[in-house]
Amino acid sequence: MRVLLVRPKAPNVFRFSRLVENEPIELEYLLTTLLALGNEAQIYDGIFDSRPLKNVLKKIKPDLVAITGYITQENAMKAVATLVKKVDANILTVAGGVHVQLNPDSFKTPVIDFIFRSASMQDFEAFIKFVGVASNPRDFSTRDEPINGLMYRDSFGDWQSNDLISVDINTLPIPDRSHFYANRHLYRYLEFKEIATMKTAFSCPQSCAFCYCKQLNGGKYQTRDLDTVMEELMSLKADCVQIVDDDFLADIKRAWSFTRMVKASGLKKSFICYARADEVAGNPDLIIALKEIGFRYFIVGLEAVNDAELLAYDKRTTASINRACIQTIQDAGAQCIALMTVPHTAEKSDFDAIYTWAVDNNLVYTTVSIFTPIPGTPLYELHKTSITSKKIEHWDFLHLVLKPTRLSKIMFYFNFIRLTVRLYLLGKKRGGFSW
Repeated sequence: MRVLLVRPKAPNVFRFSRLVENEPIELEYLLTTLLALGNEAQIYDGIFDSRPLKNVLKKIKPDLVAITGYITQENAMKAVATLVKKVDANILTVAGGVHVQLNPDSFKTPVIDFIFRSASMQDFEAFIKFVGVASNPRDFSTRDEPINGLMYRDSFGDWQSNDLISVDINTLPIPDRSHFYANRHLYRYLEFKEIATMKTAFSCPQSCAFCYCKQLNGGKYQTRDLDTVMEELMSLKADCVQIVDDDFLADIKRAWSFTRMVKASGLKKSFICYARADEVAGNPDLIIALKEIGFRYFIVGLEAVNDAELLAYDKRTTASINRACIQTIQDAGAQCIALMTVPHTAEKSDFDAIYTWAVDNNLVYTTVSIFTPIPGTPLYELHKTSITSKKIEHWDFLHLVLKPTRLSKIMFYFNFIRLTVRLYLLGKKRGGFSW
């Protein structure tokens, strides 16, 4: 069977800057599974691939096209499926990924044959095996055993949904990175060029009300076996690695074990990871040890500069913990990338307070997002009747999807853009953005 794996273009007003570009690790897992089963498969990364997808489809003549993407790519994913069916209505289409996992109903369209919600490659393998041999591959109701989380149409054309259960992350294979190696020059994080992406955990054990990642895998936090993590790291031909776990320090004992294993291996790489402020502030020795084995940047969702906002987000941290986090990272000789959020209730002084915070805490990289309740999270349920935008591309954290309460829409955007520019210039002045 011939399979084309597609990541469509991602709409983003700051895409021109190319500050952060991740390899399509989710498609590389699928590629690994497909090749192991003896299928022909390749990746089409629409973010960079200049070839018209229509021409690629006509040349490859795939039997199946698998499409993935994040929330802002929802319409782009559907557009890919529409194009596939225009080229050849007999080509099967399946949509999957983290956005699909919690929002599958958005993909119940005539041009999508299957909705794949599981993150398990064992489930994907079962799906591929059935599609490859079934006399009617569109109708999974004839299969004796249901495939975890799969949604499909029955013989009457009605959508059927199998139960979705959490999966074991240790079923993930070490990914085939042939696509990354052939296109490594395209992927970066700030000054780190040719950066690889690595995943060592599903979901997150925290309870932040705005967080989408927490809801994935049925909300069940699972970590990958460190021996497998080290095996992948040792085989990875890249000097820089971004670990994309939502919270790499969620298990402090595990983080210490990882540190010791990397040190004992003699591995020399630069690392970037996500972490929580309280975990960083409470474990200065660990941060020093991580810096010694190559951790250069810690991406921390500080979110706010006052306790009231932090409480509203259910962060279970405080402004003083945030300050201690930044200091701990800086004392270790690493950098804190501060992720801040501006609520729709903000006034001008709130924008100014974030800038002052960045100045006072000697931050080089501070990013600011507009509060955006994501479908599938508790905060979305709280705010969904107040949503003002119906354009899914606006869920990029750079657009208002709730009506601002203290500023006009124009003045809110003016202050947001002004703050973004001021933080960039501050970072530039302090040696950042220097590549």
